[in-house]
Amino acid sequence: MSEQPSPEPRPDRRTREVAMYGDEMVEERQEASYDWVNEKIQNPELRTEIIRIVKKYHGGRAGKWHSSLCGSYNAVFVIEFQDPESYGMMRVPLPRFSLELREEKVQAEVNLMRYVAANTTIPIPHIYHSGTASQNPTGLGPFIIMDYHPNLVHLSTFLADPDTDPEAPNTINPTMPEDKILPLYRQMSNILLQLDKLTMPQSGCLGYVDGEYTVHTRALPQTLTDTITMAGCPESVLGPSNRVLNTSHEVYQFLTDLHIAQLVFQRNDAVESADDARDKYTARHMLRRAAYMNLLPSPSYTSRQEHITPTPETFKLICDDLTPHNVLVDPETGEVRAVIDWEWAWFGPRSMAADPPWWLMLRKPDMWNGGVEGGIDDWVGKYPKYLGIFLRALEQEEEKLGKGQEVTVPCLGEPLENDKVAEDGTVSEWLDNLHILGDSSTTTTTTTTISTNREGPKEPPLSVRMRKNWEDGSFWINYAARRSYGLDPIYWKFIDERLFGENPAGGYEKRAESMTTEARELMEMVVKDKMKEKNGERKVVEWFAEEARGHLARVLGYGQL
Repeated sequence: MSEQPSPEPRPDRRTREVAMYGDEMVEERQEASYDWVNEKIQNPELRTEIIRIVKKYHGGRAGKWHSSLCGSYNAVFVIEFQDPESYGMMRVPLPRFSLELREEKVQAEVNLMRYVAANTTIPIPHIYHSGTASQNPTGLGPFIIMDYHPNLVHLSTFLADPDTDPEAPNTINPTMPEDKILPLYRQMSNILLQLDKLTMPQSGCLGYVDGEYTVHTRALPQTLTDTITMAGCPESVLGPSNRVLNTSHEVYQFLTDLHIAQLVFQRNDAVESADDARDKYTARHMLRRAAYMNLLPSPSYTSRQEHITPTPETFKLICDDLTPHNVLVDPETGEVRAVIDWEWAWFGPRSMAADPPWWLMLRKPDMWNGGVEGGIDDWVGKYPKYLGIFLRALEQEEEKLGKGQEVTVPCLGEPLENDKVAEDGTVSEWLDNLHILGDSSTTTTTTTTISTNREGPKEPPLSVRMRKNWEDGSFWINYAARRSYGLDPIYWKFIDERLFGENPAGGYEKRAESMTTEARELMEMVVKDKMKEKNGERKVVEWFAEEARGHLARVLGYGQL
């Protein structure tokens, strides 16, 4: 590599105090998928075919077209039935990913929803049928046919500030009294406590193999899809779909690899200046360095020395999109009637499942006050009040469930058994290559054996674990690991000095001193690329698979930490 260039004069613009923006050109291209849906749905023959298919599997009488909806990632076509009145829908993912990834995402969500319905009393929309693109005669791609609930409202409606701009994300009503918040938080607490009982011996998404639900494919966290739809990251660098992980450390390594990929492949709107690029690279490099040094949260309540040695561990369900917005309630009583949108649910580190919810005030910390500088500080100042209310709600639900009282969430699935997935089962060897890359020809899916062994290590109640994660800062590490676009302000405010010592001025300069020569040269290579892209033509780059993998491997190579 060439020698490190002389430092440039410090530019004025550095943005480490605010969240990184997505690539506007990539997002504009992604939004073309809305036009695709609107164009398709104008065809009366297609509508008739959708009605026929939904009616076939739903079984309702006198089906007629009700409405179509388009979200960030999915389109929904709703059919109304009579005698009795009911609604069914066909949901298809928008063409924002490859067909292969869309089919993988749909199948993982179907498996997860059926697994949760069978093992909890959480009300999950009933799935009548699902299929691949080749099984969908409408030509709309992979699909799910399930119940639809038009007369329910989002739980967030009860919590939201009525004066919030209707076009802006909700924020909590600051004048809402605690006695009104508490029962709503208790509804959410009950859901989280039931999900906390679900464990698997590997990290990833569920498959249904030989009559059992097992971790069968890679994890699909929200940050992975954001890397594609907001940064323009090519899917070819994200590794094979059959890669499952066996330790928490591998999961953190995979997620921090994703953060590097986000910066490397986002061509537009990524940096403001050379020093801003150095800050962004350093935040991602140092967090990844901590992951590969096993400095990130431990998988259990053991000493650090005990968890350095790879041993079988169990993983808990991580639901990246489980917020009050996706919990539907009776508009009169506020009782939970359906929990929807499970597409970013995967089994991951126990420490992540023990984080107190960021959504207690409805908006993410890096997006508070519109994501402006100082917004996170305001969020941190207000959050403890709501965390205190939530932990009281959680403790009340823990006490009630501990006494064996009937749960408040209506039952639409099979009763939850006391059996827990044990820490046994087949565990593959540790992956010995980059966790974001990998050769599918040398990667095999390990079938996990599910056991109902009641023995196993005890862990503190969820309320205790959540309080601990907030107080010791694990919350911020896990949040940064799971959110590429919120990483920068979180890393510099809450993680940098905690992991690597004093850095009074903040920014990359102090941390560059601890980097190897190779790592500093890699940083300057990335900075050079980012500035060339910033000052060049604004465009979306189409990468060849091997070219993209080789480009990322240059930056991710082991030995550069």
